[in-house]
Amino acid sequence: MLDPLKNDLKDAIRYPFLDWKIILITGGLLFAITILNKSDMSKIGLAISLLKSLDFSNLNQNRIIPIITSVLVFVEIGYGSRIVFKGLLGENKPPQYNKLKKLIWEGFKKYCIILIYGIVMTFLFNYAKSYFLADNIPLAIIFLIMFIFVYMTLIGAILNRYENDGKFFKAFDYNEIFRLLKDYGAKYVITILICAVIAQTFTVSCFVDIAPNTLSLLEIGISILTFFLAPITAISTKRLVSLNLRRVYDEKDRKLKSDKKDYF
Repeated sequence: MLDPLKNDLKDAIRYPFLDWKIILITGGLLFAITILNKSDMSKIGLAISLLKSLDFSNLNQNRIIPIITSVLVFVEIGYGSRIVFKGLLGENKPPQYNKLKKLIWEGFKKYCIILIYGIVMTFLFNYAKSYFLADNIPLAIIFLIMFIFVYMTLIGAILNRYENDGKFFKAFDYNEIFRLLKDYGAKYVITILICAVIAQTFTVSCFVDIAPNTLSLLEIGISILTFFLAPITAISTKRLVSLNLRRVYDEKDRKLKSDKKDYF
């Protein structure tokens, strides 16, 4: 049972190094996003700043930066989807950063899906926290279970889109989503869940704050290290997700619901 997982981990770790150019581009994107969006890396904060900047009649630096940041975020999210989808099709090399319109469009759709589910999860988590602080443990546990349930549904929603040409509303087709999670089984769902958590938390949080006037040698060293480590981790975890999906497809004889192999 552990051998397939061990092989997948080896493959996922080796995968980014098949194309150093992709590591550098991904690292550059993540670094640029961090610099441009210093104040708030939260999805909701970025969405609000983008909406505030959409008045093009009077563009200035404060309006342009959220737009540029959002586009870079969409490219990065879209590229993550491309890694998973191409791996699902059997490709074993990192895909290129081409067809940028597709990457941005996919990133935007996936961002909106995560944002919608994220708002619900934020409310549930805050309620769980407030009840826990009020020593109402039973209600805190109920809201925490609901939070986990919504997060699992989000994972299923994203997976269901891969099977349906990335269609936006397939992320809210709950009959299909719950059927898919049941078909995948607990082992693969948990593995994919762990990969998703690692990819999201590590990629966003590993960069140190950059203050040009106070940079020490240690901070410079950490910045350089994370410039390479963050993209490697982000790419590897996406690859691990695709390998798990591919194994599910092989074992359960599942197939994509269309042959649009160039969708992503």
